Amino acid sequence: MLDEYYVGDIDSATIPTKKTYTPPNQPHYNQDKTSEFVIKLLQFLVPLIILGVAVGIRFYTKQSA
Repeated sequence: MLDEYYVGDIDSATIPTKKTYTPPNQPHYNQDKTSEFVIKLLQFLVPLIILGVAVGIRFYTKQSA
């Protein structure tokens, strides 16, 4: 069935040789990134705290009225 699609044999001299994998150079991990972590944490938590306070105030004032 595949005879009509047969083109020919592969010449093994044309196959490229395998190259060994060399990982890309990565900077060393710096242990002193606590300030960056704190900033990212605050950027996440501060809006949540503001939202929580706003919902709390809205809930408290709605019950009082």
